[in-house]
Amino acid sequence: MVDTSPREVARAGGRGRLVIRRSIWVFWLLFAINTLNYLDRLIAVAVGPTIKAEFKLTDDAIGLLGSAFLLVYTLAALPVAALADRLRARARTISLGVAVWSVFSGLTAFVRGYGGLFATRALVGVGEASYSPSSVALLVNYYPPQRRAGIIGRWQVGQVLGALLAFVVAGALFAWLPAHLAWRAAFLFTALPGLALAALAWRMADHPDDHPDEAVSDERSEEHAAQSAPARASLGEEAHGLTRQVRSALRIPMIWFVVAMQALSFIVITPAITFLPLYVRERHGPFHLGAAHASFMLGLPLVLGGFLGAILGGQLSDWLNRRLPGGRVVAITIGFALAIPCYCAMLLTGSLPLFLIAVTLTTFTLNLPNAALTAIPPDVTIPALRATALAVTMLLSHLLGDIWASWAVGKLSTALGERLAPAMLLVGLPALALGCVVSVFGARAYARAGHSGALSEA
Repeated sequence: MVDTSPREVARAGGRGRLVIRRSIWVFWLLFAINTLNYLDRLIAVAVGPTIKAEFKLTDDAIGLLGSAFLLVYTLAALPVAALADRLRARARTISLGVAVWSVFSGLTAFVRGYGGLFATRALVGVGEASYSPSSVALLVNYYPPQRRAGIIGRWQVGQVLGALLAFVVAGALFAWLPAHLAWRAAFLFTALPGLALAALAWRMADHPDDHPDEAVSDERSEEHAAQSAPARASLGEEAHGLTRQVRSALRIPMIWFVVAMQALSFIVITPAITFLPLYVRERHGPFHLGAAHASFMLGLPLVLGGFLGAILGGQLSDWLNRRLPGGRVVAITIGFALAIPCYCAMLLTGSLPLFLIAVTLTTFTLNLPNAALTAIPPDVTIPALRATALAVTMLLSHLLGDIWASWAVGKLSTALGERLAPAMLLVGLPALALGCVVSVFGARAYARAGHSGALSEA
């Protein structure tokens, strides 16, 4: 829905630009972009075994490929998100990011070796870096705090849908085309919708029409936090302002708990997503599935478990937060604890039906904490720092978590003779156990900060 009132035309700079300002349409546009984000990200995973065979790669090379994407993604996210906060241009930041990652995703279809693949996937990370922190900060402008985790949980269903589409598209293309053409066609398939969504995102407003005080709140928060910059600030002044924003976010104790919990979650999730398609096809594994069969077989349990985890995790987090001090973080503890037996069963069973059930339950339990982990930074920060706080937590979580974990699992697997199951267990199980411990202390810290989240003193 777009608003073409004279007031909106004036706000659009007098050019008659249509503005998307209704919360329901902003949500669905961000949902669609989130779906495309994970379709693009996981299409590389879905076609990974074929790329591995065509370029004659080892497991550690595949792990390094994922680590390169995450490193660029996380390093770029912080300055982009902080700049989006300072300029209050989150929608424009999202739009440009979608366009950039779509272009480089399409270029992946034309690479001729590992070097080209490495470069294009890393550059996709530059575009995707702009999306997550700015989109969550934009989303929470449109919905009240008491609904925050639930809305974020529904938005995160887009990630699950994107994962399903990645495996379904890959499976269909492998069934219809020769393998050496199918994986390249998959990357072209992800690129074209992104340009259309980027054009729509350019028309989003940063604040809803029915909450005009939100913009005023942002301005006062920026003034309180000394975040306002002169209209013609120098590059040095901008850099100093961005540094001040990051320091303000890092002075909030709860941010550090989120970093620790999210990093431990990433240590398990990202290697599992990266290597499960290889595991079900590896010669030492128990299943030996074909390319199309593997894509279709993994798609359903991943989407079912992810969908239930995202939806129920957000609802559980909001429900517990209304009833228990620190309840939002208690939902994270539950997810970590339930994931341990499911993860073990997934990697130890030799029965394909039991494996698929375990994949569903593992995906469900690992997704339970996601909405709460995403909702906590906006809970504990002032509006002018939201995207920055989310980017800081994302940067540190990935640096401490999956940037090294995928490479480590691949390296261990190669050292063990291309055996992925023991490598994933050696890395993932300690992370899940430690996550349970950290989240218990995090719940206490969140309760001390205030039941609904206390603002930073900064």
